[in-house]
Amino acid sequence: MAAKTIAQTLQGIQLTQSGAEWKFANEGELELLIWACLPHLLDCQPLQRQFRVSNQCCDILAVSQQRLTVVELKVAEDRYLIPQLTRYFDALQREQPFADQVDYQRSIRLLAIAPSYHADNFTDIRYSQLSFELYQYQIRKHRQKHYLTLLNLETQEQRHQEIPVLQLPSHSEDLPEPPRLMQNWIKRCTPEQSAGLLKLRAKILKFDPRIQETAQDRGIYYGKGKKYLAELRIDPAGEFCIFLWLSDRRYFSGQVRRIRYWTNWITAGYWGPCSSGFKLSVNWGMGSYRFAKAPGLQENLSDLTDKALKHWLERIN
Repeated sequence: MAAKTIAQTLQGIQLTQSGAEWKFANEGELELLIWACLPHLLDCQPLQRQFRVSNQCCDILAVSQQRLTVVELKVAEDRYLIPQLTRYFDALQREQPFADQVDYQRSIRLLAIAPSYHADNFTDIRYSQLSFELYQYQIRKHRQKHYLTLLNLETQEQRHQEIPVLQLPSHSEDLPEPPRLMQNWIKRCTPEQSAGLLKLRAKILKFDPRIQETAQDRGIYYGKGKKYLAELRIDPAGEFCIFLWLSDRRYFSGQVRRIRYWTNWITAGYWGPCSSGFKLSVNWGMGSYRFAKAPGLQENLSDLTDKALKHWLERIN
Protein backbone atom coordinates (compact mmCIF):
# COMPACT_ATOMS: atom_id res chain seq x y z
CA MET A 1 0.00 0.00 0.00
CA ALA A 2 1.37 3.44 -0.94
CA ALA A 3 2.38 5.71 1.91
CA LYS A 4 -0.19 8.35 1.03
CA THR A 5 -2.93 5.71 1.09
CA ILE A 6 -1.69 4.54 4.50
CA ALA A 7 -1.89 8.10 5.83
CA GLN A 8 -5.50 8.31 4.69
CA THR A 9 -6.34 5.28 6.85
CA LEU A 10 -5.36 7.18 10.01
CA GLN A 11 -8.29 8.41 12.06
CA GLY A 12 -6.74 11.86 12.03
CA ILE A 13 -3.70 13.74 13.29
CA GLN A 14 -4.31 16.41 15.90
CA LEU A 15 -2.81 19.80 15.03
CA THR A 16 -2.86 23.11 16.86
CA GLN A 17 -2.55 26.62 15.47
CA SER A 18 -0.56 29.48 16.96
CA GLY A 19 -1.05 32.60 14.89
CA ALA A 20 -0.27 31.56 11.32
CA GLU A 21 1.85 28.60 12.44
CA TRP A 22 0.58 25.01 12.57
CA LYS A 23 2.06 22.48 15.02
CA PHE A 24 1.54 18.88 16.06
CA ALA A 25 -0.49 18.75 19.27
CA ASN A 26 2.20 16.54 20.79
CA GLU A 27 5.06 14.24 19.85
CA GLY A 28 2.73 11.26 19.66
CA GLU A 29 0.79 12.83 16.78
CA LEU A 30 4.02 13.38 14.82
CA GLU A 31 4.99 9.77 15.53
CA LEU A 32 1.66 8.46 14.19
CA LEU A 33 2.15 10.25 10.88
CA ILE A 34 5.81 9.36 10.38
CA TRP A 35 5.18 5.71 11.28
CA ALA A 36 2.36 5.46 8.73
CA CYS A 37 4.44 7.09 6.00
CA LEU A 38 7.93 5.65 6.55
CA PRO A 39 8.31 4.14 3.03
CA HIS A 40 7.36 7.38 1.31
CA LEU A 41 9.20 9.80 3.58
CA LEU A 42 12.32 7.88 4.63
CA ASP A 43 12.61 4.87 2.25
CA CYS A 44 12.31 2.27 5.00
CA GLN A 45 9.88 -0.25 6.44
CA PRO A 46 8.54 -0.11 10.02
CA LEU A 47 9.79 -2.48 12.72
CA GLN A 48 8.51 -1.14 16.04
CA ARG A 49 7.44 2.04 17.80
CA GLN A 50 8.60 2.99 21.30
CA PHE A 51 11.19 0.22 21.37
CA ARG A 52 12.94 -0.17 24.73
CA VAL A 53 16.57 -1.27 24.86
CA SER A 54 18.93 -0.95 27.86
CA ASN A 55 16.66 1.55 29.62
CA GLN A 56 16.49 3.64 26.46
CA CYS A 57 13.30 4.17 24.44
CA CYS A 58 13.62 4.69 20.69
CA ASP A 59 10.66 6.46 19.07
CA ILE A 60 10.78 4.40 15.87
CA LEU A 61 12.88 1.51 14.60
CA ALA A 62 12.74 0.74 10.88
CA VAL A 63 14.75 -1.19 8.30
CA SER A 64 15.86 -0.70 4.72
CA GLN A 65 17.78 -3.42 2.85
CA GLN A 66 18.65 -5.00 6.21
CA ARG A 67 20.03 -1.72 7.53
CA LEU A 68 18.59 -0.62 10.88
CA THR A 69 17.19 2.91 11.06
CA VAL A 70 16.60 4.76 14.34
CA VAL A 71 14.18 7.70 14.11
CA GLU A 72 14.07 10.21 16.96
CA LEU A 73 11.19 12.72 16.85
CA LYS A 74 10.95 16.17 18.38
CA VAL A 75 8.27 18.86 18.30
CA ALA A 76 10.70 21.47 19.66
CA GLU A 77 14.44 22.11 19.72
CA ASP A 78 16.44 19.75 21.95
CA ARG A 79 20.09 20.57 22.57
CA TYR A 80 20.73 17.03 23.89
CA LEU A 81 19.41 15.26 20.78
CA ILE A 82 22.75 13.95 19.47
CA PRO A 83 23.90 12.40 22.79
CA GLN A 84 20.47 10.76 22.97
CA LEU A 85 20.88 9.15 19.53
CA THR A 86 24.42 8.13 20.47
CA ARG A 87 23.11 6.23 23.48
CA TYR A 88 20.56 4.47 21.25
CA PHE A 89 23.35 3.47 18.87
CA ASP A 90 25.43 2.01 21.69
CA ALA A 91 22.53 0.01 23.17
CA LEU A 92 21.34 -1.33 19.80
CA GLN A 93 24.83 -2.26 18.66
CA ARG A 94 25.35 -4.27 21.85
CA GLU A 95 21.96 -6.01 22.03
CA GLN A 96 21.29 -6.31 18.28
CA PRO A 97 17.49 -6.76 18.27
CA PHE A 98 15.63 -7.96 15.14
CA ALA A 99 18.75 -9.88 14.09
CA ASP A 100 16.66 -11.94 11.69
CA GLN A 101 15.83 -8.77 9.72
CA VAL A 102 18.88 -6.58 10.31
CA ASP A 103 22.49 -6.98 9.16
CA TYR A 104 24.58 -5.48 11.95
CA GLN A 105 27.64 -5.48 9.71
CA ARG A 106 26.00 -2.46 8.12
CA SER A 107 26.10 0.85 9.97
CA ILE A 108 23.03 1.87 11.94
CA ARG A 109 21.25 4.83 10.40
CA LEU A 110 20.69 7.57 13.00
CA LEU A 111 17.99 10.00 12.00
CA ALA A 112 16.23 12.93 13.68
CA ILE A 113 13.08 14.82 12.68
CA ALA A 114 12.38 18.19 14.30
CA PRO A 115 10.95 21.62 13.42
CA SER A 116 14.32 23.25 14.19
CA TYR A 117 17.72 22.42 15.66
CA HIS A 118 19.86 23.88 18.44
CA ALA A 119 23.35 25.10 17.61
CA ASP A 120 24.73 22.51 20.03
CA ASN A 121 23.34 19.75 17.82
CA PHE A 122 25.66 20.74 14.99
CA THR A 123 28.63 21.10 17.37
CA ASP A 124 28.03 17.59 18.72
CA ILE A 125 27.82 16.19 15.19
CA ARG A 126 31.04 17.91 14.16
CA TYR A 127 33.07 16.10 16.81
CA SER A 128 31.24 12.76 16.77
CA GLN A 129 32.56 9.65 15.04
CA LEU A 130 29.02 8.66 14.09
CA SER A 131 26.94 9.86 11.15
CA PHE A 132 23.58 11.56 11.65
CA GLU A 133 20.79 12.62 9.31
CA LEU A 134 18.82 15.69 10.33
CA TYR A 135 15.42 16.37 8.83
CA GLN A 136 13.52 19.60 9.41
CA TYR A 137 9.76 19.58 9.08
CA GLN A 138 7.21 22.27 8.41
CA ILE A 139 3.42 22.16 8.31
CA ARG A 140 1.59 24.33 5.81
CA LYS A 141 -2.05 24.71 4.88
CA HIS A 142 -3.13 25.02 1.26
CA ARG A 143 -6.72 25.03 0.01
CA GLN A 144 -8.16 23.65 3.26
CA LYS A 145 -5.63 20.79 3.36
CA HIS A 146 -2.54 20.42 5.56
CA TYR A 147 0.82 19.19 4.32
CA LEU A 148 4.06 18.07 5.95
CA THR A 149 7.28 19.10 4.23
CA LEU A 150 10.35 17.12 5.28
CA LEU A 151 13.71 18.68 4.39
CA ASN A 152 17.01 16.77 4.53
CA LEU A 153 19.39 19.44 5.85
CA GLU A 154 22.42 17.88 4.16
CA THR A 155 21.07 17.07 0.69
CA GLN A 156 18.28 19.71 0.70
CA GLU A 157 15.93 17.07 -0.70
CA GLN A 158 12.29 17.70 0.18
CA ARG A 159 9.44 15.24 0.50
CA HIS A 160 5.82 16.07 1.05
CA GLN A 161 2.90 14.31 2.71
CA GLU A 162 -0.70 15.34 3.13
CA ILE A 163 -1.76 15.22 6.80
CA PRO A 164 -5.19 13.73 7.52
CA VAL A 165 -6.24 16.18 10.22
CA LEU A 166 -8.50 15.15 13.08
CA GLN A 167 -11.71 17.16 12.85
CA LEU A 168 -13.19 17.46 16.31
CA PRO A 169 -16.98 17.81 16.42
CA SER A 170 -18.01 21.37 17.14
CA HIS A 171 -18.45 22.31 20.79
CA SER A 172 -19.90 25.35 22.49
CA GLU A 173 -17.82 28.45 21.91
CA ASP A 174 -18.13 29.43 25.59
CA LEU A 175 -16.55 26.17 26.77
CA PRO A 176 -12.82 25.40 26.85
CA GLU A 177 -11.36 22.78 24.53
CA PRO A 178 -12.08 19.22 25.70
CA PRO A 179 -9.25 17.59 27.68
CA ARG A 180 -6.70 15.79 25.53
CA LEU A 181 -7.87 12.49 26.99
CA MET A 182 -11.37 13.14 25.68
CA GLN A 183 -10.00 14.19 22.31
CA ASN A 184 -8.22 10.83 22.11
CA TRP A 185 -11.48 9.06 22.94
CA ILE A 186 -13.24 10.97 20.16
CA LYS A 187 -10.84 9.41 17.66
CA ARG A 188 -12.34 5.98 18.32
CA CYS A 189 -15.97 7.16 18.30
CA THR A 190 -18.46 7.30 15.47
CA PRO A 191 -19.64 10.83 14.56
CA GLU A 192 -22.90 10.15 16.44
CA GLN A 193 -21.04 8.98 19.53
CA SER A 194 -18.65 11.96 19.41
CA ALA A 195 -21.58 14.35 19.26
CA GLY A 196 -23.19 12.54 22.19
CA LEU A 197 -20.03 12.77 24.30
CA LEU A 198 -19.59 16.49 23.65
CA LYS A 199 -23.29 17.13 24.26
CA LEU A 200 -22.97 15.34 27.61
CA ARG A 201 -19.93 17.43 28.51
CA ALA A 202 -21.71 20.68 27.59
CA LYS A 203 -24.80 19.71 29.63
CA ILE A 204 -22.70 19.10 32.73
CA LEU A 205 -20.43 22.14 32.49
CA LYS A 206 -23.26 24.56 31.72
CA PHE A 207 -25.45 23.31 34.57
CA ASP A 208 -23.60 25.16 37.33
CA PRO A 209 -20.45 27.36 37.21
CA ARG A 210 -19.12 25.52 40.28
CA ILE A 211 -18.74 22.27 38.33
CA GLN A 212 -15.11 21.58 37.52
CA GLU A 213 -13.71 19.27 34.84
CA THR A 214 -10.59 17.37 35.89
CA ALA A 215 -8.65 14.83 33.81
CA GLN A 216 -6.51 12.58 35.99
CA ASP A 217 -5.63 8.91 36.47
CA ARG A 218 -6.94 8.06 32.97
CA GLY A 219 -10.39 9.38 33.83
CA ILE A 220 -12.35 12.63 33.54
CA TYR A 221 -14.19 13.82 36.65
CA TYR A 222 -17.00 16.36 37.01
CA GLY A 223 -17.95 17.98 40.30
CA LYS A 224 -16.64 20.32 42.96
CA GLY A 225 -13.80 19.15 45.13
CA LYS A 226 -14.43 15.48 45.98
CA LYS A 227 -18.19 15.83 45.50
CA TYR A 228 -18.46 14.31 42.05
CA LEU A 229 -21.50 13.80 39.88
CA ALA A 230 -19.90 11.94 36.96
CA GLU A 231 -16.70 10.10 36.08
CA LEU A 232 -15.84 9.07 32.51
CA ARG A 233 -13.47 6.20 31.74
CA ILE A 234 -12.42 3.35 29.48
CA ASP A 235 -12.69 0.10 31.39
CA PRO A 236 -10.08 -2.72 31.41
CA ALA A 237 -11.84 -4.38 28.46
CA GLY A 238 -11.47 -1.22 26.36
CA GLU A 239 -15.16 -0.27 26.65
CA PHE A 240 -16.46 3.21 27.45
CA CYS A 241 -18.12 3.50 30.84
CA ILE A 242 -19.55 6.28 32.95
CA PHE A 243 -19.95 6.41 36.71
CA LEU A 244 -22.85 8.55 37.90
CA TRP A 245 -23.56 9.48 41.51
CA LEU A 246 -27.22 8.45 41.70
CA SER A 247 -29.78 7.22 44.17
CA ASP A 248 -29.53 3.43 44.19
CA ARG A 249 -32.82 1.89 45.27
CA ARG A 250 -31.68 -1.65 44.47
CA TYR A 251 -29.19 -2.01 47.32
CA PHE A 252 -28.72 1.16 49.37
CA SER A 253 -32.26 2.29 50.19
CA GLY A 254 -32.08 5.25 47.88
CA GLN A 255 -28.72 6.53 49.10
CA VAL A 256 -26.58 8.28 46.50
CA ARG A 257 -23.86 5.90 45.30
CA ARG A 258 -21.28 5.74 42.53
CA ILE A 259 -23.06 3.66 39.87
CA ARG A 260 -21.28 2.14 36.90
CA TYR A 261 -22.90 2.15 33.45
CA TRP A 262 -21.72 0.86 30.10
CA THR A 263 -22.26 3.60 27.51
CA ASN A 264 -21.90 4.54 23.87
CA TRP A 265 -22.41 8.21 24.92
CA ILE A 266 -26.02 8.08 23.71
CA THR A 267 -27.56 5.36 25.86
CA ALA A 268 -26.29 3.64 29.01
CA GLY A 269 -26.75 0.20 30.54
CA TYR A 270 -26.80 -0.34 34.30
CA TRP A 271 -23.84 -2.35 35.61
CA GLY A 272 -23.96 -1.86 39.36
CA PRO A 273 -22.63 0.15 42.33
CA CYS A 274 -18.84 0.54 42.63
CA SER A 275 -17.36 2.28 45.65
CA SER A 276 -14.07 2.70 43.74
CA GLY A 277 -12.40 1.34 40.64
CA PHE A 278 -14.42 -1.01 38.44
CA LYS A 279 -15.29 -3.77 40.91
CA LEU A 280 -18.90 -4.01 42.06
CA SER A 281 -19.65 -3.23 45.71
CA VAL A 282 -22.20 -6.05 45.78
CA ASN A 283 -22.27 -9.55 44.34
CA TRP A 284 -24.87 -8.96 41.67
CA GLY A 285 -25.28 -11.27 38.70
CA MET A 286 -26.23 -8.55 36.20
CA GLY A 287 -22.83 -6.85 36.32
CA SER A 288 -21.78 -7.97 32.84
CA TYR A 289 -21.69 -6.72 29.26
CA ARG A 290 -24.44 -9.17 28.32
CA PHE A 291 -26.91 -7.25 30.46
CA ALA A 292 -25.34 -3.78 30.30
CA LYS A 293 -25.42 -3.81 26.48
CA ALA A 294 -28.83 -5.45 26.13
CA PRO A 295 -31.00 -3.18 23.92
CA GLY A 296 -34.02 -3.64 26.15
CA LEU A 297 -32.12 -2.46 29.24
CA GLN A 298 -30.70 0.76 27.76
CA GLU A 299 -31.53 4.11 29.33
CA ASN A 300 -31.16 7.55 27.84
CA LEU A 301 -27.78 8.91 29.02
CA SER A 302 -29.03 12.51 28.96
CA ASP A 303 -31.91 11.64 31.32
CA LEU A 304 -29.57 9.80 33.69
CA THR A 305 -27.23 12.79 33.70
CA ASP A 306 -30.12 15.09 34.60
CA LYS A 307 -30.78 12.92 37.66
CA ALA A 308 -27.09 12.98 38.64
CA LEU A 309 -27.01 16.77 38.31
CA LYS A 310 -30.07 17.07 40.55
CA HIS A 311 -28.53 14.84 43.23
CA TRP A 312 -25.23 16.73 43.02
CA LEU A 313 -27.00 20.05 43.52
CA GLU A 314 -28.74 18.70 46.61
CA ARG A 315 -25.43 17.48 48.04
CA ILE A 316 -23.49 20.64 47.25
CA ASN A 317 -26.03 23.15 48.65
